[in-house]
Amino acid sequence: MDAVLRNISRRKIEEALNSLSAGFAAPLLILDNQGQVLMGAGTTCTDREVFVISAGRAGKVLCSEPLFFKERKVGTLEVCLNSGSGTEVARGIARSLESFLGLEGEMVNLSSEIVRIYDELSLIQKISAMLGNEMDSERICRLVLDEADKILSVTTSFIMLLDTERQELVTRFASGRDRVSALGFRVSCAQGLIGHVFCQGEPVTVCDIAIDGRLTLPFPAISVLCVPLIADTKPVGMLIATDKLSGEEFWSQELQLMGIFAAEVSSALQKAHLYEEINKLFLSTVEALATSIDAKDPYTYGHSRRVAELSVAIGGELGMPKERVRKLELASLLHDIGKIGTPESILRKPGKLQPEEYQKIKEHPAKGEEILEMIGEFKEIVAWIRHHHEWYDGNGYPDCLAAEQIPLEARILAVADSYDAMTSDRPYRKGMPSGAVLKIMEQFSRSQFDPAILTAFQRCLMHGKVI
Repeated sequence: MDAVLRNISRRKIEEALNSLSAGFAAPLLILDNQGQVLMGAGTTCTDREVFVISAGRAGKVLCSEPLFFKERKVGTLEVCLNSGSGTEVARGIARSLESFLGLEGEMVNLSSEIVRIYDELSLIQKISAMLGNEMDSERICRLVLDEADKILSVTTSFIMLLDTERQELVTRFASGRDRVSALGFRVSCAQGLIGHVFCQGEPVTVCDIAIDGRLTLPFPAISVLCVPLIADTKPVGMLIATDKLSGEEFWSQELQLMGIFAAEVSSALQKAHLYEEINKLFLSTVEALATSIDAKDPYTYGHSRRVAELSVAIGGELGMPKERVRKLELASLLHDIGKIGTPESILRKPGKLQPEEYQKIKEHPAKGEEILEMIGEFKEIVAWIRHHHEWYDGNGYPDCLAAEQIPLEARILAVADSYDAMTSDRPYRKGMPSGAVLKIMEQFSRSQFDPAILTAFQRCLMHGKVI
């Protein structure tokens, strides 16, 4: 009976009992299957023995009737009746109460189903809004785990993605108590519980991992929920959660919700993967173009790629967003594209440049802007390319900008470009050691270079983020 009370409002049951008690002028008690009093009506007595004694003293007869809910005995009705009333009245009260419980139970079930459907629709809407325009697979997975933790309230959750070469699932992202142990966990995609879920494409919950025997995790856990990530009918990974914080088992409703969640996530990951592949192709094309520019001068071969690596490291050290760093890499690869119009005789000249020749060299940032400004993808980075030879004190070119007037990315490029130029061989000199170059650059801090960016670059070198 206590389980029934959990699902149906206790207040409503008490109202029904009071109505029945008043209608038949009969005090009554409801007992559970262990004989304990759960509630009563028409009496203030909560002790069964006292209730029986009181009935006898009042010349009443105590009648008992079992109570059933969905064909299962859930308790007992005890009614204090006049001696001539008989058991038929008690039976009638019991059947009336059972009808009420059945009707209320159906209403609760209907309400629960409405809530379940609403939760599913809300979850789909929330995930779609959250992941709709997200193209970073790493950020998608982080958002997924955060949301899974909110929905399930579990000790640990993690995402395993397919390693196609080894045909294994490997944990790439994890959250919760056992995050460190979960990261890097590998399992064959054709063995055990995870392999079964991955191959069959159906979510599964296991109440006791030890008894089930099909899963060995790198950390202690009792229960597990496994949901496959499927993109274009092909399994690509798994979303796994272990042990609810409440200690309860995973519910079928939670499994269903996570199945819907996984479908949305899989679609987002597929779009992100496609975007990343297109971006790689685009970047390789840009890099090929940069290589052709560097090839005009054998002494600068590979310069653009090295500047890109240095700039990306500095951007990361400064905490720039991933997409911003990606654009910085593009700008770095293309920062010298304006040299396409510079005569090779000037670029390869072994001696000191004449003033007019140096003027030709100084034209390349503006020419680079002219070449790229009509291409939509490069709309934001053209200013960085134009201003990568500006000086922090305003004595650079082409526009004599100073300090914060110079885009942050252009200031990063200035440091990376100068460092690589001084450490690389040139026709008229050998490349200088890193330490000597840093000393020179420190002398030009606040004049040529932004001191904050120069400091960030020094940290990169110190921590081995660049060579």
